[in-house]
Amino acid sequence: MWEIGDTVKDLKSGRTGEIVQVTGPAPYIYRLRVVTGHDEPPAMLYRYAPDLRRAAASARRRT
Repeated sequence: MWEIGDTVKDLKSGRTGEIVQVTGPAPYIYRLRVVTGHDEPPAMLYRYAPDLRRAAASARRRT
């Protein structure tokens, strides 16, 4: 199970982001904040656990 603040990679979009909300009970739905561009606001994605992977150490950054 992912926790708020974890940096993950979304398999559907290929983007890296931060978990900002977890809803349950199971199956848990994770709200993921990803940066889309320099001048654009962050996008919020909703994903299930199988759609997420731990981000590589080099890709981790605060979004």
